[in-house]
Amino acid sequence: MNYYERPTPLQEAAYAEARQHFGEHLKQFKVECESLHNLERNLTVTANDAFKAAQQSSGRLVRTDDGTEWQHGVELMKNVFLCHRRAAGGLEFAAVESVPLKTHGIKEVLNSGPHVGEVLRTFASDQRKVFKLWKDDVTAQVNEYVGEKYPHQDMTIVTESFEIKLARAISERPAQTQNQNRGIRI
Repeated sequence: MNYYERPTPLQEAAYAEARQHFGEHLKQFKVECESLHNLERNLTVTANDAFKAAQQSSGRLVRTDDGTEWQHGVELMKNVFLCHRRAAGGLEFAAVESVPLKTHGIKEVLNSGPHVGEVLRTFASDQRKVFKLWKDDVTAQVNEYVGEKYPHQDMTIVTESFEIKLARAISERPAQTQNQNRGIRI
């Protein structure tokens, strides 16, 4: 079955059921993708803010699991921060993930380097790869779910619908207004 074919009533019911079952996953996925798009749109501003914070040596101290100490800088996404520290060669920046747990948190350096813009671009690129893996995982879960609920039925259109929806969330870019894109026309 092709995604562009009209679904049967049974396939529509399966889609509605799977959408309800995976609703929280979809919502979280979309929020995280929007955070990434926001970071990509404002990469230069974020880099400038992080560089200014590093020059002022502001930010609370963060010790990562490898024992390195960083100063907390700018929030990039939920539980991910751009941190900085003074190193022998000058300033160093790092994208640090902080996952709170009941007993203590996990703080891991995702990537680091001396150039804040490069650290941000690498982080964004890596996040896109993570989102693609996440999309594949959710799609596989949906496929398994509808396969168990509707054995011996062709539910390919349901799985494809989820896959396309998740892929769009990863790749969507907010449309620029005419004023931003080409200037105001009179």
